[in-house]
Amino acid sequence: MEFDTFHKQVKDALEHLHDAAYLQVHPLLSQTASQVADSQQTRAQRLRAWLKNAIEQLRPAQDLPSSSPEWRSYLALRYRYLQRMNPANIESELGISQRQLYRELNKGLDALATLLWEQRGQTEPPPVRALDAQDLESELSQWNLTRQNCDARALVEETLLTLRPMMQPRGVAIDLQMPADLPPVFVDATLTRQALLNVLRYVANQAREDVVVRAGAQDKHTGIVIVADDVEVDRAAEDWRNAELLFSAQGGILDQNAAGQITILLPRPTQPRVLVIDDNPAIQQLFERYLAPQQYQVLHAQSGADALRLAAEARPDVITLDVMMPNMDGWQVLRALAQDPATAKIPVVVCSVLREPETALSLGARAYLKKPVDRLTLVETLARVLG
Repeated sequence: MEFDTFHKQVKDALEHLHDAAYLQVHPLLSQTASQVADSQQTRAQRLRAWLKNAIEQLRPAQDLPSSSPEWRSYLALRYRYLQRMNPANIESELGISQRQLYRELNKGLDALATLLWEQRGQTEPPPVRALDAQDLESELSQWNLTRQNCDARALVEETLLTLRPMMQPRGVAIDLQMPADLPPVFVDATLTRQALLNVLRYVANQAREDVVVRAGAQDKHTGIVIVADDVEVDRAAEDWRNAELLFSAQGGILDQNAAGQITILLPRPTQPRVLVIDDNPAIQQLFERYLAPQQYQVLHAQSGADALRLAAEARPDVITLDVMMPNMDGWQVLRALAQDPATAKIPVVVCSVLREPETALSLGARAYLKKPVDRLTLVETLARVLG
């Protein structure tokens, strides 16, 4: 096969990456048999896994900031084909023009096709150890995180109902010793139940005696302690690794202490509140993912009018503000916030693709960030603004 034909097949497979019926008979499968052999997966799943793993092999070095040019073609591929974002949202996310986006996509496709072309001659398949974790990370990157006040005991009880049919044949029981008057936790209920299921299933599969689950309130967290004396944690195990990702995505912590007890810390609703004003839902979700692990409660507004109303009602601790919004732009919002006594003292961080730091600061903003904004810069800026 000529490389040009192979290149076209790679692009075609990516454009149908989530269409299982199309991938099941895709001609690219004939070129990848030795790389994706796995009797536990369908042909479509094998091809999809091979392509997704190859994209992850193009990820730049971690010491480079995500806003650097080296990341653009990788992120363009990931956003377009793995996360199925539309081009307009990708342009906003990366802070680039439509023409630049297509250049980055073509560059990424060239690099991906070349990598896959070279791998065809390998006798050993490319490394795929972290693929399951990458799949979950990709799923979380698209997840619309919805944190709210939840009853910690109820979350555990609901999880045990799901787990009970799997535990009964093993003869292991879980003794729940959680007080009914625990303060609420501020989490995404769906992600928390799945993370609890992963942890409790991992423990129950190893335990030879009954397991005790206790809980207590701490300063900023509710701590859930799982006592299973005969369980040793393998941090590379899939259930444990997935639970860590799920808890971390919403500001929780999973660990095993020196005494062998497994501790889960879930955030309580005492975090500083950030109002994210941006008409792009993808940016709002991105900021939520950036800030949730840092114990922030994130509020959202997609228009200037909604932003002014919510700012006056909720009185957030800090506001991030986009400039390019329809009907009422960020400069108008910033002036209105400064003129209202109810919101005048709330610090505002302007985040925009426009290079307008002087305008932002002259209108009363406390800081200016150029889009695309990376996680560390956003977290550090909010911490500085909040003192």
